[in-house]
Amino acid sequence: MKIETLDGSIQFESGSLNRSLDRQEFLATEIGKGAAVRNVNKDWWHVTFHPEQTVTVKLIYKDSRLYQAYLLLEIPSDKTDNWTAEQELHRKLVHDRWLQNELGIPPYQYAWGDVVSEFDQKACVSEIIVTYAS
Repeated sequence: MKIETLDGSIQFESGSLNRSLDRQEFLATEIGKGAAVRNVNKDWWHVTFHPEQTVTVKLIYKDSRLYQAYLLLEIPSDKTDNWTAEQELHRKLVHDRWLQNELGIPPYQYAWGDVVSEFDQKACVSEIIVTYAS
């Protein structure tokens, strides 16, 4: 997986995600064909897929425009039923290290949007969040 700092596209082993593709165009791509699609309400759509063996992606579309990409890297505890908040905080550290290796020292703000590593206490999940500017 690689996030392109020039345009915000994300490269995966099985294909790429380009923010200029609308929802229907993305679902027609090779990488989007196996995605699970859920209409959250009239305007918002969630598209979930696994582009690499150890990566899960959830895309958030407002109408047809890509708004955010949530990237989750697998950690060893994902293969067990012994999930804990501490393990989720460990995932955040994995995400932080991955981002520093790929993008350098934060903040990761670009003309096309930004990238953050977050731990959501309410959902108790750590994710890399790519938010695209309007």
